[in-house]
Amino acid sequence: MQDLEILKEIANRARAKYFEILESHGNKLSEKVSKGAYGHMSSFMDVEVENEIIRLVEEKHLPFNIFTEERGWIDRGEKETLIVDPIDGSNNAEHGIPFFSVSLAITSGSLKDVEIGLVKNIPLNVDYWAIRGQGAFKNGMKMSVAKERTGLFVLYLGRKAKDKAYQIAKIGRRVRDLGCASLEMITVAEGISDIFYYSFKNGGALRIVDIAASYLIVKEAGGLVLDERMNELDMEMDFEDRKNVIALSSEEMEEVFR
Repeated sequence: MQDLEILKEIANRARAKYFEILESHGNKLSEKVSKGAYGHMSSFMDVEVENEIIRLVEEKHLPFNIFTEERGWIDRGEKETLIVDPIDGSNNAEHGIPFFSVSLAITSGSLKDVEIGLVKNIPLNVDYWAIRGQGAFKNGMKMSVAKERTGLFVLYLGRKAKDKAYQIAKIGRRVRDLGCASLEMITVAEGISDIFYYSFKNGGALRIVDIAASYLIVKEAGGLVLDERMNELDMEMDFEDRKNVIALSSEEMEEVFR
């Protein structure tokens, strides 16, 4: 089975599991049940969807180690690793806001080594994917960044946001803060937004599980993915590695950060 088809099957199984949980355990969806690999409390929903993904990998004897948001590193003695965020935008999912995803990527090393990534918008059943050197796609239709400025900036603007985020927000014609980094980042790849910017006052905002797939999708659509020092982004499969992240439709948009 080709890797893209594998990721599609995993994403479809994750989506089905989410709706199964919603139907049978709706009142338990957001219940915190255990501490995840990153040290925060994980919800029943996150844990069950992640367990479903791990079961599928093991049932089909897929040739991957697994690095997940909840369980962390699962060494299966393989050369490649499947990076999993079972529900990105958990708060949206728990409160019925229809903007959340499952994010999957395959790498042989760090973020820069990701060869294939897929993000499924769970409520809309839309797949975004990229294969290194082959472009980025939305349900099979090729995507590219905007050729001209759209005037839309996607920024994190919560209480942890740096003052710079609010300064940049004033430059944009329109601003959105939607609560699901993987899908928000892809708005750059789709040509919807010019800028994606997640930046915390203290420490880094995002982890490799949040953006591994979206990173490749933006790059393959012709965009840039940078760290806060405006260098090309890289991240390790490490629980301690969190970074502030910028995605841009073009080098021209770097002027906004100067």
